[in-house]
Amino acid sequence: MYKYISMINEDVYWKKYNFKRNNLIKTIVKHNAEHNFNYFEKNNYNHVRDLFALTLAQLNSNKKKIYNILDYGSNLLTISNLINKIDTNNFFFSIYDPFNDNFFKKIFLKKINYEIFNKENQFIKKKFDLINFGSTIQYQENFFKNLQSLNLIKTKFIIITSTPISLESTYFCKQSNHTNLTQKIYSYNSIIKNFKKKNFKLIFKSVNDNKYIGCKKNRYKTLSLNLIFLNE
Repeated sequence: MYKYISMINEDVYWKKYNFKRNNLIKTIVKHNAEHNFNYFEKNNYNHVRDLFALTLAQLNSNKKKIYNILDYGSNLLTISNLINKIDTNNFFFSIYDPFNDNFFKKIFLKKINYEIFNKENQFIKKKFDLINFGSTIQYQENFFKNLQSLNLIKTKFIIITSTPISLESTYFCKQSNHTNLTQKIYSYNSIIKNFKKKNFKLIFKSVNDNKYIGCKKNRYKTLSLNLIFLNE
């Protein structure tokens, strides 16, 4: 089960966080309808979204079928800016947002087919060609257990982006911009080891600016990393 690390009013925080992004999504949709190139997202988002788009393009190289994509613990922002970057016709996106109450209308995204789940049992047995964890594993108390529960038989790529990761030990920290949020900083070696058990090889890694680590107190040589794994 996708369990967030305990914090004060966690449901309220994440619901507000995702709801506030609806205005940005609408801005992106409007921009992409009026221009031939994508909307430029601030901070490191443009970079990490491009990693997602490039991996999708690699997956779609033969263009012979529909690819099922799981965006785990996310919202619509991740896919809303794809339309002017890559051909999206061969993808169907499943977004797992555990804090989505389905209280707002579905936003239309041109040439992007998607569905939103708020319970893990709605998709846990499904097979996905690519799984994007984005920047979510630090909020999961039992990430490796959650990974174990997913059906990875058909999964070709797994992506982790803009995530604080320790080069030494796993530890907990308070998030710098919201002290009610606790992050679990997984160790790099434990991530590599657990993915290797699932026959996933690290094929890409890069570092982000240290300001995206987001810990009030950094320990154990922590970096903000992007990782892409390939099923061997």
